[in-house]
Amino acid sequence: MKYKFDDWNHKSGKIPVKWTKKDYESFSWYRNTDPNGLTTSKKNYELYGNKVGCLIPKFENMSEGVFIPKKVEEKFGYIKKFFDLDDLVYSFAKYKPGMLLPWHRDKYPTYAKNKKAKVKNIVRIMLFLHDPFPGQQLWIESEFCKGSAGKWFAWQGSTEHMAANMSNFDRFVIQITGKNKS
Repeated sequence: MKYKFDDWNHKSGKIPVKWTKKDYESFSWYRNTDPNGLTTSKKNYELYGNKVGCLIPKFENMSEGVFIPKKVEEKFGYIKKFFDLDDLVYSFAKYKPGMLLPWHRDKYPTYAKNKKAKVKNIVRIMLFLHDPFPGQQLWIESEFCKGSAGKWFAWQGSTEHMAANMSNFDRFVIQITGKNKS
């Protein structure tokens, strides 16, 4: 089934899981704190300090775009066929216990520039790589989003959202970005 919507806000679904923990936990991760305020306000850094941010694999660079190695694409690339979006890309995020991205609205500066996209047409999808532990959170506006591995949640444009890991275990997700065809 290919998911297609005129408006992706508050949409969700599930795709088959063809990966294992070893496929994503073994990446070499580094801290991405968003120091330039691309998504979160300076006030959040004042409130939460070094807890703001997440880890991303060393093969990704937020300011240049995403490069997915062939081996990773062979394992995870099939996820793209489930979403009817143009210029679809995906990236990975790891939240260690205590890390968070407080309430914010995405500006998508790199994606918008590279794909010549307007923010109002950009779709963001969060795909859970594993069953969550209590305390692992994704909120899209007033909706608490939960589900098992393979569950995804979407929004479009600058919809307010947040993510946090208040559990005792690492949290892993895939972030999918594309342009709405509608």
